[in-house]
Amino acid sequence: MGKAIVITSGKGGVGKTTTTANLGTALALLGKRVCLVDLDIGLRNLDVILGLDNRIIYNIVDVAQGTAKLHQALIKDKRFDDKLYLLPAAQNTDKSALEPEEVKAIVEELKPDFDYILLDCPAGIEQGFMNAVAGADEAIV
Repeated sequence: MGKAIVITSGKGGVGKTTTTANLGTALALLGKRVCLVDLDIGLRNLDVILGLDNRIIYNIVDVAQGTAKLHQALIKDKRFDDKLYLLPAAQNTDKSALEPEEVKAIVEELKPDFDYILLDCPAGIEQGFMNAVAGADEAIV
């Protein structure tokens, strides 16, 4: 059963997304199965940092709304064999498109298949923060 860790800060531009990407790739290189979840709805960037931006078809909002199954939205980073996956945020959706209970349910569905689920939290302490921490077991601030 995997461990969900949120990477968070009340301020923007401090390196949350970079930390999420680097920690995730390091864990994958150590042989751990990792899923990175971008929860910065409307301002996603984790896909760009990982070089996976051209592979997005579905996102976490699609999964929450039932438009896509979770396995359809996960993007496998082929550079890390079967170790690193991304669940991208929606780019053109309002931040209120997700509820904390939905994020928690998605994270719980991921846990049996991954050693670590890293949740990339948006800046601030509003709805996006509440969504991200709802699914977390631990936090890196």
